[in-house]
Amino acid sequence: MKKTFLLVFMFFIFIVSVNSKPRISFEQLLIDAEQNRNLQFGAMELAIKNGQPISIITIAGILIDSKTIEDGKVVYSVITNAADIYNGGYAAYFEEITSLYNNTNSKIYYGNGMIVDNTGGKFDPVITSSVTPDRFVAIPEWTDDKVYLFDAQTGDLIDPNFIPTTAPQLQSPKDVQQHFSGRYILVADQLSDVVQKFDTNGTYIGFYAPSSGVNNSILDNIRGICYRPNGNMLVTVGSSASANTVQQFDTGGVSIGGFITSGLSSPFDVFIRTNDILVTNSSGANKITRYDLTGTFLSNFYSTADVNFPQQLLRLPGGRIGVCAFSTPNSGYTILDSTGTYVRTLTVVTGLRGSYLLGNGHYLVTNAAGVHEIDSVNGTLIRTVTSASNFQYISPYNPGALLSNGNTGTSVPGDYLLEQNYPNPFNPSTGIRYSIPAGGNVVLKVYDITGRAVKTLVDEFKPAGSYEVTFDASGLASGVYYYSIDSGEFSKTMKMVLVK
Repeated sequence: MKKTFLLVFMFFIFIVSVNSKPRISFEQLLIDAEQNRNLQFGAMELAIKNGQPISIITIAGILIDSKTIEDGKVVYSVITNAADIYNGGYAAYFEEITSLYNNTNSKIYYGNGMIVDNTGGKFDPVITSSVTPDRFVAIPEWTDDKVYLFDAQTGDLIDPNFIPTTAPQLQSPKDVQQHFSGRYILVADQLSDVVQKFDTNGTYIGFYAPSSGVNNSILDNIRGICYRPNGNMLVTVGSSASANTVQQFDTGGVSIGGFITSGLSSPFDVFIRTNDILVTNSSGANKITRYDLTGTFLSNFYSTADVNFPQQLLRLPGGRIGVCAFSTPNSGYTILDSTGTYVRTLTVVTGLRGSYLLGNGHYLVTNAAGVHEIDSVNGTLIRTVTSASNFQYISPYNPGALLSNGNTGTSVPGDYLLEQNYPNPFNPSTGIRYSIPAGGNVVLKVYDITGRAVKTLVDEFKPAGSYEVTFDASGLASGVYYYSIDSGEFSKTMKMVLVK
């Protein structure tokens, strides 16, 4: 009898011990919350109901975030390395995380705007730029459901409240795009299932797409957004009736229907190139799918294990593509050539969501612990610009600019314009923007200091609009160069500096 009791007791102790840790792995915890924001939202609601934190940053920099529910309990992700989140990261119940922090030296988010900070403001966003730039990048963040603004040249933080916490309109902002008119900011919100519209002061205006408001038969669990050359918006959809599609909306936000309806498996980012469209998939064997400009399937663009759960794509000099690889193995920043051939992966920062090539030549990237700057040549971590648990995609923001997708204008400017190249000085590539108020032949050339033409960037008829071209000077020596435009009776020349 005693022996039987002892066996039962030992079995009970074993069960309690086994159940003291979540069954879900750390990586699967992140994947599930990333693919379905409702799981994390449910965990946050349960944490609030139980009086538990929804997110914590300890004085030592350990980041703890509620992610899902298992056996009626909140499961938290615990990140001990802000850059390489898979190095030492694990899943834990509340009982375990209480041993990692105490109220006297942590910043604790209790939800509903309640924050207790006993770190002396160590993790408060710090505005690091001493000047106001003319070009920015915008990054949405889930913990406070707002949008930050950074310097597009240096990566310095400019404004942590570019779009402030805006409830209930923003519940999980994933992607930010400047409206092609330059007058509005559009935010794809994964949980509220609409693309929201803000003015350039960060004030909420209303629904953009669908223009009539939430309609889960059209949009549910949305991720990336972008413009077609005609100004129509494309939105990737992960759930409900339109799951595994890219939906299209006209310039007023009215639904046109499915633009891409095949070959996708939990799509995230949609990326338009000159001759095709690429869409990343968070599940399935095909990682990146390729379509023509009408949305017709062309091929499986990338399917190997060098990239798992790709998120945002970035156009790089020379036609290369930067891929944010969220999951292991080989989590990090992957470079592909224009045909989808693997080049290399920078692994110093893992769990990537968004990326941007700064004017200083470095990459700005986001993951589940912050915004980081990495060297694009050797892949080393330069700095963590700011810390928070849920930064997302990175998008350019140029105040007052008329924007276009690729090299096709979508708005009619009022006058001819040739802008200063950006970045300047540059190495090895820079962008040159120009505008023409009427259709006509455009010639845009680059000259060296002796007046010899070294590159013809444009020599063709262009409809009225605003355009941007990339000048890649990889084969040229350092020095002063000039770029000149001729269109109709308009002619202008400007100087730029290549520094290698």
